[in-house]
Amino acid sequence: MKKTTKKSRNMVRGIILIASALACLMAGLIGYIGYTHIQKAYLSSFEEGLHAAAVLMEDEISHEWSGDWSLSESGELLKGDTPIHNLYQNQLDKLNAQTGIHFTVFYGDTRYITSLTDATTGQRMEGTKASDVVVEEVLKKGNEYLASNFQIAGQDYYAYYLPLRNSDGTVAGMIFAGRDTSLVVNNMKAAATAIVITFVVFFLFNWGVARILITRSTRSIGDIVSGLDSLENGELSFYIHDRTFNRKDELGVIASSSAQLRDKLQDVIAATKKLSADVTESGVNLANSAEAATRVAEQVTCAVEDISRGATEQAESMENSVNNTNEMGNSIDEITDRVEALSAAAEEMMNGAKRTVETLGSLMGKNADVMTSMQNINSQIRLTNDSVKEIAEASNAITEIASQTHLLSLNASIEAARAGEYGKGFTVVATEIGLLAAQSKEAAVSINKIVETLVAESQKSVDTLETLSNNVQEQNYQLTNTKADMDVVVSNVNNIDGSTKIISEKIHMLNDLKASFSDIISELSAISQQNAASTEETNASMEELNATFALISNAANDLRDMAETLSEKMAFFTIAGEEKTEKTA
Repeated sequence: MKKTTKKSRNMVRGIILIASALACLMAGLIGYIGYTHIQKAYLSSFEEGLHAAAVLMEDEISHEWSGDWSLSESGELLKGDTPIHNLYQNQLDKLNAQTGIHFTVFYGDTRYITSLTDATTGQRMEGTKASDVVVEEVLKKGNEYLASNFQIAGQDYYAYYLPLRNSDGTVAGMIFAGRDTSLVVNNMKAAATAIVITFVVFFLFNWGVARILITRSTRSIGDIVSGLDSLENGELSFYIHDRTFNRKDELGVIASSSAQLRDKLQDVIAATKKLSADVTESGVNLANSAEAATRVAEQVTCAVEDISRGATEQAESMENSVNNTNEMGNSIDEITDRVEALSAAAEEMMNGAKRTVETLGSLMGKNADVMTSMQNINSQIRLTNDSVKEIAEASNAITEIASQTHLLSLNASIEAARAGEYGKGFTVVATEIGLLAAQSKEAAVSINKIVETLVAESQKSVDTLETLSNNVQEQNYQLTNTKADMDVVVSNVNNIDGSTKIISEKIHMLNDLKASFSDIISELSAISQQNAASTEETNASMEELNATFALISNAANDLRDMAETLSEKMAFFTIAGEEKTEKTA
């Protein structure tokens, strides 16, 4: 267990040390990034200062005197016609003394005015040449140029070059503004030293905090591990110090959870011990009950076997009764079907007879109507025949009148001929009257012929109607006799239908009794079969129950053994109530 405690402490120490190392690494990285940015910012400001100084110097020299740059015959630098060496030498020295910046005026690639001195000889560096890089970039290309860590006479400089131009734009020389890099180096060293000191202080502070955290965490973990050691040994009354409980971090939560686990385990172990004792007692009781139940089940099994044999015999007898009842039912069903067919045939015959009687009655009515119509037609034909005869008499009268009119027209023609010229007009009239009389006679002759034809046809119709009337009267007599016969048939069919209905009712009553009897027999048979099946199932169940009681008895013995084993295992744990002195968290 000590090995586990050491591992736990090393784990927490490792976590805190890793966190501290990461914090220190982060601080170092931040310091490096800060130093780099400070260096860049410092050099950038240094560059801007040199650039501003060079621009001011170039502006002052270029605009104070007019004219282009040149050399006199004696080699003196001129701006226009003015020699400027002596005018600016003292000024450049004063500016260097005040700002620490060195200035140089180049004509071409040669220094003519400068505040630089050779570090070895102490002489001004007038007449010395610029480097090839500067000449290429400034004099030839006409660009501004920044030189960093640039050596001049064995000394490192940070310098800015500007081209000097004539009025036509050509590059005549250069303006140099530079500063010794030692100032930059010293300032950056001071900044680096401040960052390192800050890092060391942060590291020492972080180490001290980590040491305190490790000590406190290790002590709290020791309390928790000690309690878990007790739990491992079955001691459920272990104590965790208050300082661990009062922590607000995860270790405090673990301590609280450990105490809760201890309390829960105490409850569970106490309940388990009590339950183990109860289970042991119950196992003994269950085993005894199972043995008694087994004896009773054997007696019940014997009784059930006797009942099963009686139920089987009863079921066989009821099955025979069911078969006989079914045969009787089949015969009754056959009689029922035939009686129902006879009743349906009688009813259908009754309906047909009624329809026949109705048809005969209707036919007799229609026959009477025909007789009446024929009598009416006969009367009309006779009246028509009489009218035709009267027409014939009138036609004969017209014929006679036409003959007399024709004689009159002949007499009139004769008398007109005797009258001569005076009788010509009367002759025409007499002629027309003669023609009219001839036409009237022809018409009367035609009418006589038609009338004779009508009289002959009318007489035929009268004869036909008399024959038809006799036939209809004979038919009516036969229909009356047929109707009387059908009435007798309907009466007999009614008697048959009534008898079949009575037989059908009796058969249905018998069928209902048969169905009830069959249902009773079927129910008794089903009950007998169910009794037989139930007794068989009960017998099988009793056998299974006997086997179950045997299993229960064995299980009760096993349960008792397991309960005793559980009690032995639970004796390993010691709870607070079993100790002489009670400890609490």
